[in-house]
Order: sequence, then C-alpha cells, then structure tokens
Amino acid sequence: MHSRLGKNSCRSTLQVGVLFFLLMSFDKVRANCTGKKILRSGRISCEEKQIILDEHNRLRQLVALGQIHGQPGAANMMEMLWDDELADVAQKWADSCAEAHDNYRNVRRFAVGQNIARTWTTRPPGPYDNEPNWRRQISGWFNEVQHYHTGYSKTTGHYTQLVWSDTFLIGCGYSYYYDPAKGYTKNYVCNYGPSGNIIGYQPYQSGQPACSNYGMIYSNRYSGLCSRGNYYHLGALCVYG
Repeated sequence: MHSRLGKNSCRSTLQVGVLFFLLMSFDKVRANCTGKKILRSGRISCEEKQIILDEHNRLRQLVALGQIHGQPGAANMMEMLWDDELADVAQKWADSCAEAHDNYRNVRRFAVGQNIARTWTTRPPGPYDNEPNWRRQISGWFNEVQHYHTGYSKTTGHYTQLVWSDTFLIGCGYSYYYDPAKGYTKNYVCNYGPSGNIIGYQPYQSGQPACSNYGMIYSNRYSGLCSRGNYYHLGALCVYG
C-alpha cells in the first residue's frame, strides 16, 4: 500500500509540474504579442492551402527532374500533402507573435521540422495588404539553393527542409499584426513531417525518379514525385480541379 501511494504521489507531482511548465510557457508565448495589434489570425483558407501545396510540389518536382542548375535529380522525392494537425500547431505559433522557432512543435507521430519568416513594412496597409504572399515566401526559402553544397547547414536549412524527400506532410499558419517597433508584420509558419534536416544525411537520394525502388508509386499529379498511395495523414485535401 505504501509503495502504491508513493507511485501515485510521484505521478501527481509530475503531472502538476508538467501543467505548471505548460502554463508558464503559454504565458511567455502570449507575452510576445504584448503591445502589438493583431489584424488577422486564424486558419488559412482552402485556396491558400492549395497554393502552399502546389508551390512546394512544383519546386520539389523541379529538383526531382534535375531541372535546378547545379543540383542532382532525386530518385525518391515524395509528393507533399496537407496535414491539419501540423497546421493547427503552426497557426498557434503564428498567432503568438514569436520571432523564433517553436521548440514544442513535435506531434505524437513524428518529429516536426519548421520554416518561419516575417516581413515588415511601415506603409499603412491597403484593402488586401493583410493577405499572405505564400508563393513569394516559399520561393524565398527555396532560393537558398544558390548557397547549397551538400548535407545540412543552418544557412540553407529552409531549402533542405523544403526538399527533404521523406518529408511528405505539411501544415502552415499565418498572422498579420501591427508592431509599433517594426510596422505591419506578416508572420509565416510552416510545419513539416516527418522532420528533415537530419545532420549527417542528404536531403534525398540522387538519381532519376525511381519510386518503385523505394516501395512507392509515381504521383498522378506531379511527374517525377513519388506517392505512398495510402496515406495516414489527418488533414483533408482541397479539391484539385
């Protein structure tokens, strides 16, 4: 009896400690928005999801087909799909006004990679200036390829996560707010699963697309990309058309 009570007491103490830590972390994150005026937050639209997917897959396709100067083609580049769980975590981080990576972004299924970016302007916004420009931002991450040589490096980490072959799920968040110190701010967050940027590994296997060699089939949407056929992702895809 004494042993059982002791175990229950330890478990309760641990649970209280974890809860206290999470509450403190939440307060710290919420404090990042102090003094800022949130002008747009909440889930991104289905159209925006499709733009994000199409731009990621278009760029991954260019790599897979060997159409990026100075970079080899990819034998096992997977088509990316939307994942609502990753998007929810990304949106919460975007809404927090944080300017660093989210250290608690992992989910039960896998470790999660993350690309973040912010843009600022002091010019008062027009009617549509609160809208994100996902194509431009994703292209900006991809353009680090100009400095890429091999493996993972902090200077090209956005690019390598974007083209990490085994990463096939993505979910993003966006917020727009006014920061008196910097101006009108667009805050972009994309979470990737399973995470890429593993030190000591290459982003993909070099060669011509060879999906069947890796237990996959060819994507019916993007030539050169691979598909698992039956996905275990949680998200709902927007309608292709």
